[in-house]
Amino acid sequence: MLAKFQRFSFVLVLLGWIFPIQAEVLIQATPDNGLQPRLSVDSNGDVHLLYFKKRLNTPAAREGNLYYRQYNLEAGQFGLPVKVSSSAFAMQTFSIARASMAITDDGRVHVMWYYPRSAEFIYSRSNPERTAFEQQRSIVQNFREGIDAGGDVAAIGENVALIWGAGDLSAEDERTMFARFSHDSGANFSEEVMISNPDLGACACCSMAADYLDENELLVAYRSAIDGIGRHMQLLTISGAGEEISNAFYGAMSDLQQWEASYCPLSTNDIVRDATGQRWLVFETESRIVQMNLSYQGDIAKVAEAFTETRQKNPAIAVNKSGDRVIAWGEAISHARGGRMNIRVVDASGSDTDFQLDREIQIQDYSFPAAATLPNGDFLVLH
Repeated sequence: MLAKFQRFSFVLVLLGWIFPIQAEVLIQATPDNGLQPRLSVDSNGDVHLLYFKKRLNTPAAREGNLYYRQYNLEAGQFGLPVKVSSSAFAMQTFSIARASMAITDDGRVHVMWYYPRSAEFIYSRSNPERTAFEQQRSIVQNFREGIDAGGDVAAIGENVALIWGAGDLSAEDERTMFARFSHDSGANFSEEVMISNPDLGACACCSMAADYLDENELLVAYRSAIDGIGRHMQLLTISGAGEEISNAFYGAMSDLQQWEASYCPLSTNDIVRDATGQRWLVFETESRIVQMNLSYQGDIAKVAEAFTETRQKNPAIAVNKSGDRVIAWGEAISHARGGRMNIRVVDASGSDTDFQLDREIQIQDYSFPAAATLPNGDFLVLH
């Protein structure tokens, strides 16, 4: 059952009539005492959950498996778990090494995750009924030097893209982004190809986020490492999805995307597509969460002030059919500590609603929040 929910409301004035519109923000702990939840919404509006669950009574305190569940709106809870990983593995304590998930139109769930002990990326996909996952397989062979953080998986139609960063850890300014592409819902993948400008480098221990703009264009938001210090949020769009990229270009760079640091920020970001096809990106710049409309890149702003003068990290975003947005993140965290959850809800115009958390919520250590829109327009936030 739902552990806790809150409601925010606002009104729509049309032709002199006032129509109340209410959306609930349902806040839950991840099922099974799970960690590192990832939520994804498919083209039918169904909500899917991926999470890590520790094994019980094992010497390795962080050893466990990935599990998948689908949300049942009528029951107000997730269905039975389906094991994703073929064998248990030790969870990386850094949030940057989180697993990622995407769904193709045939119903298959595609999952990519990182094995820290062997420093490799693993991939598996479900059957169309999402009742079982195939035997996991290592999917990076040629460009795996220095992989040290989570990659991402994106899907549209029957197309699937796996994206990651690699290169010498001691030369971040020379690291590069790579990808593999599938046109048959993950049955086969292309060779590994470089997709980014090597002159920009790639932050070694920052995650990235990716999404298809259409069946031919893929957007990748990742953190560079120009001269080892230019850890800016780069917006890379590539055309073509095979062994040869037909075109690649970078979006304009705003002040809120720029971050000069000689250290690795250990940051994550999140992309969501709204009902109109616009993409929203949330990420961290200089310890503050930033939101950006990728369709109008001048529409960029900090999300909220911190509770205290501490770092904000690990944001997640969801947008409902009315254009209202919920953004969740952690505050006052370390590389292993989950921190205190904060949430901001804004309407389609970008104005604040009256939503406020009525209690303090601590995110579990090694974890972070996730957010999604339910088919009825409500929001679901996991921690």
